[in-house]
Amino acid sequence: MCCSINLLGVAELNFWSALVLLGVGWNFLFVGATTRLTRTYDAREKAKVQALNDFLIFGTVALSSFSSGALLTGFGWRMVQLAVLPFVAIAAIAVLWLKLRAWRVPAPHYARL
Repeated sequence: MCCSINLLGVAELNFWSALVLLGVGWNFLFVGATTRLTRTYDAREKAKVQALNDFLIFGTVALSSFSSGALLTGFGWRMVQLAVLPFVAIAAIAVLWLKLRAWRVPAPHYARL
């Protein structure tokens, strides 16, 4: 929805609406992924797994920030929005796959705590 609003125009209301939706989406994905991550490791692996997770998330954010700037400069605002859509589709497919898998496979003993 954020990309759709951004594709509708570059008015101030478009930016505010898209940023609110982006923030809500980021929070749901970040909290959901972090919660899911805590169910995948033993207590002795906690520090390493959390560190790797934070590195991957914030490294990807930094890379995306620089890439979007280059994309905006070279190809314009519309292309920045369209370039995001394959990543949104991959995330949506991954979430659906994990949800369907969770319905079919019983949770491991440590995930039920």
